[in-house]
Amino acid sequence: MSEQGAQAAGGGDSLREEVTQWRERMAEIKQQAVAEVDEKWGSAYRTSDVFDLKVKARLTGNDEYRKLQNRVRDAEAALAADSGSG
Repeated sequence: MSEQGAQAAGGGDSLREEVTQWRERMAEIKQQAVAEVDEKWGSAYRTSDVFDLKVKARLTGNDEYRKLQNRVRDAEAALAADSGSG
């Protein structure tokens, strides 16, 4: 393997690690959103589908979550492109 190829492979590994960290943070944010919706929503018409929609709406309004989502999407696309060319 060439030096450049080795560097690219190492870069892919560090990017995968970053993606894992971003996904973990996204999971934390989602857990917080679930807890907030659960705590604040006392409707008698509470169903799991509506609950999930409320959580998704809260996540959509969370700037950090959206930024992480975009980073993960872009990084996964880059990793897929690198693995396809290698």
